[in-house]
Amino acid sequence: MIARRYRTGAIIGRGGMGEVYRAHDLVLGREVAVKVMLPVEGTLAASERFLREARAIARLSDPHVVAAYDFGEYEDRFYLAMELVDGHTVGEELRCSGPFSPDRARSIVRQAAAGLATAHREGIVHRDIKPDNLLLTRDGSVKVADFGIVRFLQDTPTTLTAGGQLVGTTHFLSPERALGKPAEPPSDIYALGCVLYQLVTGHPPFLGENPASVMFQHVQREPMPPSEVRPDLPRDIDELVLWMLAKDASRRPTAAELADGAIPPPTTTPPTTTPPTTTPPTTTPPTTTATMAPAPPVPAPVRRKSAKPALAGAVAATVLATVVGIVLATRSPELPPANNLAPSNNPTSTAPSVPPKPSPSPTRALVRTTTIPPRPPVPPHTVEPTRSRTKPSQPNRPGKPTQTHSKGPKKPKS
Repeated sequence: MIARRYRTGAIIGRGGMGEVYRAHDLVLGREVAVKVMLPVEGTLAASERFLREARAIARLSDPHVVAAYDFGEYEDRFYLAMELVDGHTVGEELRCSGPFSPDRARSIVRQAAAGLATAHREGIVHRDIKPDNLLLTRDGSVKVADFGIVRFLQDTPTTLTAGGQLVGTTHFLSPERALGKPAEPPSDIYALGCVLYQLVTGHPPFLGENPASVMFQHVQREPMPPSEVRPDLPRDIDELVLWMLAKDASRRPTAAELADGAIPPPTTTPPTTTPPTTTPPTTTPPTTTATMAPAPPVPAPVRRKSAKPALAGAVAATVLATVVGIVLATRSPELPPANNLAPSNNPTSTAPSVPPKPSPSPTRALVRTTTIPPRPPVPPHTVEPTRSRTKPSQPNRPGKPTQTHSKGPKKPKS
């Protein structure tokens, strides 16, 4: 007996904050569910959190939210009497029967969104949406339960526990919460999107060996479309799931939109701004390389290639062809030799390496005499004709005879 009013029966649920019993309300004569607080040292599972849950449920009145009836203290512990849902959780059915049909999964998610829409209007963020916190009644209705780590938007954010851990379930944690930001209504929508993914595929969108790995994927990885896991799923399920799992919280639908049956907006692909026919024409004339003088190993047009980075993608082939043409032109055999580049009117310029055609000169006659075989000795009174070439003749002075031969005959040159 709890508080002399609730006769408890079997345990129907157990969580981090307490245990839930099936009980009978002796005052009102009805079946209820009584949640008894179980404080755990070193966590936020204390009386203050338990009281916050009771206040949150008491503010909500919606057919898709578990109703709160009573709250009080019992044997140094708090208790919370709630609506008894005669059924089971979505998580239990998923574990027993496997993935749901697309229509049923969509219906469950939209009903849960209706309950969240009521909570969000009251400034309440659930922060722990998962299949085990969605209850199914016998008639198929869905009720959101377990507001144990609820956050009131008007209060100071409390994202971390006393031990420095994030509150919530890792597989359903939104990217912004994984980064340590406070929970907002879009965080509940992301978690509900993870639930929808699990309902149609059998597992959450991201799996990992440890919580840190899963949180990293929530922040950095794009989820695989459900139809790639289960090919028979229709395309609208893919679109709805990916809409709810958008990394940017502002791009997700609201709970009210989901409850009203909103469909994802059409995927907008950026229009092609540069059609294939708008490639800028080549501005370099094809004869440019023919008018260029021999250049250093790095030609000037290479610098022009990087002068217009905005057009690099459109004219890359043209620029490459121009550079190749310049390189080939600098290797042309018609280029003048390097030793002819000096000005021709410079009197001190070096003579060409090819000697000019020889012309008749006295030196040539002298060479001929060296090739003639030796002649007989000349008589003493005869003078060698070539003697006058080595010493210029002087005019005869009066009264002094010219010496024509003072030595004997000359030996022929070898």
